[in-house]
Amino acid sequence: MGIDAITQMEKRARWLRLGQRLFGERSLLLAGRLFYRLRVEGVEYIPASGACLFAFNHVAQPVDLMTNVLIRRHRPDIYLFGLHGFQGENPLAQFLALMGQQEAEEQVLRAYKARGLSAGELLRALRLLQAGAALALAAEGEFTWDGRLQHPLAPGAAWLGLRSGAPIVPVVSSGGYDVQPRWWLERMRLTGRVTIRVGPPLILSERPVQRLDDAEMEAANQRLWEAMAALLAGPSSLVSTGRKR
Repeated sequence: MGIDAITQMEKRARWLRLGQRLFGERSLLLAGRLFYRLRVEGVEYIPASGACLFAFNHVAQPVDLMTNVLIRRHRPDIYLFGLHGFQGENPLAQFLALMGQQEAEEQVLRAYKARGLSAGELLRALRLLQAGAALALAAEGEFTWDGRLQHPLAPGAAWLGLRSGAPIVPVVSSGGYDVQPRWWLERMRLTGRVTIRVGPPLILSERPVQRLDDAEMEAANQRLWEAMAALLAGPSSLVSTGRKR
């Protein structure tokens, strides 16, 4: 390895250490509490180990980031879906590297703007769940236009829950649309009130389903949507997470 390459590596390491100190995950949540009066409810529902899929609503970039950071605080082994740019860049992987995450690219599964999840990445996610990993996925598939939970949800979360048999942990945030609505992505308000709420795990199937038909997918997707909608309405409105199959 040449001297120039070593110098570049040393510079990058210094920037990463500085980024960890200034913009660490704890600092991000602290900033959320300072600027957005961030309130977190239901962290006791986050499984400490074992396969699970966190399905969260896709409202605003800064709040999505806070949601992912909150989950990572309790499940540092989490795999995240991140938007992959046309030039090969992945902002989420870059952020994780800044936080000091080793092999950040390996912790991020690729999603593509206007195309969603590729079949290859969806199958990779299924294999990870089958191996006992935890994943986080924006269940709506795209940012909401009006702040409401979109219906129906994108099929990826329900498909993974049925095919793996892993529990789905619904995570919803409210207030993010006021911070950064979809039509204002180049800006961000520095005041607001944000709540992140975690709900009881939802089991769509007691065992992995090998063959799915449209009716099963639609019913599972509806159950997940109802669980997330009830969670948005408040803890007292939670729907039953009864088991099927």
